[in-house]
Amino acid sequence: MAELLLNKLFACRDRVQKIRAKLPADAASVRGNELLEAFLSFQIFLLIQDASDLGNHLVAAKGLGVPASQREAFELLARAGILTPEVALEMAAAAALRNRIAHTYGDVDPVRLVQEAPAGLAAIERYLAQVGPVIAALPAQP
Repeated sequence: MAELLLNKLFACRDRVQKIRAKLPADAASVRGNELLEAFLSFQIFLLIQDASDLGNHLVAAKGLGVPASQREAFELLARAGILTPEVALEMAAAAALRNRIAHTYGDVDPVRLVQEAPAGLAAIERYLAQVGPVIAALPAQP
């Protein structure tokens, strides 16, 4: 389990860098670039999905319960002291964004997505920083 979690953690870190490298300086420029809009939406979706999967696997590895939603997984991690309440709330908001991208609950404004991406990426980095030591301390599976 520890190896799977470490692989997910590293994949999330790599994806954060990939997204940052493609963020345009002018958020409005994404509106006329369908390929960039699609790339960023999909990569952000995948990042949030991987971060959520990481949280669910960590909840299972630590025996914290069975979350009924992505949001609840982050709440369980906060209750266990693995995440701060603030990071748990940020990740719950990220999970809601993932759902909007996946199910197109209303249109996701690409300009707003680009404008808010730096703060969202920073939140995911805080999440990864908090779960990283816990994952590193898990026993290796033979």
